[in-house]
Amino acid sequence: MRKVIILGATGSIGNTALRAIKEKSLPLKVVGLVAFSSKDKLEALGQEFKAPTLLMADKPKSELFNFIQSLDADIALNGIAGAFGLYATLCCLDCHLDVALANKESIVMGGDFLLSYAKNLNQRLIPVDSEHSALYHLIADYNSVDKLIITASGGPFLRRLDLTEVTVEEAINHPTWKMGKKISIDSATLANKGLEVIEAGFLFNFKASNIEVVVHRQSIVHSMILKKDGSIYAQLSPPDMTLPIISALSDNHFELSNIVKRLDFTNLDLTFTHYDPLQFPLLSLAFKVLEKKKGYPIAFNAADEVAVKAFIDGKLKFTQIAKVVEETMNHNFEATATSYEEIMAIDSKARLIANELIANA
Repeated sequence: MRKVIILGATGSIGNTALRAIKEKSLPLKVVGLVAFSSKDKLEALGQEFKAPTLLMADKPKSELFNFIQSLDADIALNGIAGAFGLYATLCCLDCHLDVALANKESIVMGGDFLLSYAKNLNQRLIPVDSEHSALYHLIADYNSVDKLIITASGGPFLRRLDLTEVTVEEAINHPTWKMGKKISIDSATLANKGLEVIEAGFLFNFKASNIEVVVHRQSIVHSMILKKDGSIYAQLSPPDMTLPIISALSDNHFELSNIVKRLDFTNLDLTFTHYDPLQFPLLSLAFKVLEKKKGYPIAFNAADEVAVKAFIDGKLKFTQIAKVVEETMNHNFEATATSYEEIMAIDSKARLIANELIANA
């Protein structure tokens, strides 16, 4: 039995993981649960899985490290949303745990610093995003790969030309995936795909020019690799996060069988198109951010978080999200962070700029 801590236990990633562990009788034992809200739900999950719980609301950061350190675990699933996920990832690594990483902000913000940090501790970061999970399993020989091809559903507004009056309810109505508000809105602006491009660049050590995004509405093909010989290899499975989550948690320690429903090719239509960079400027901006690296990925993530919250709170229009992030990126973020404190200093600077832009919008 692999012993697992689940961070973000009451969110969509945590719910999917816990449901699969229970329903599929997997050799995974939940030894700890962490959440940032939904106290009653967290306590109920703790009783159901007979695991200690920690509700982070109104608690100092150090409580998380102490809690993780007190548990006997093999791996942690980090399903926390947002910038705090980086701190949680570092806590898990410091406690000598491998991390099944669904928190893309950890890689976007931590970048080369985080990857080196994990390597120095001899711990592994195993991607959970369906796109990066696919790439993780597709790439056998890095030297043979010319391009990473990441698919995007295109969100709810792919064919909608006028986005000036988009409501929050419309923006969170994703056509394929059921996710939280923030990631759903990021999917509507394609900022989420931009974050995934940056994440892939760091995780697999590929330049922005060797990463491509194609719109694939069905969300069946999760990623592809273009090899130097011209051949393309793809990973296909239903749009269900169960497979990448359980695959990361198992990490080849036990055999996976019938984790998701098998595809029926008798009625399977797959389409691929390009996205409009003028309609979705944040995805185009993300490629530029990956090219620059330094503090720009941190600032991109921070400005986007601030702008999305402002949109949810009714302080910003949907189309202004991209403008706030773009204008924040016009500032100087040339410093390269070499510690968690330096990362958070860049994060704070970007948030301050973004909030000033919103106040003056």
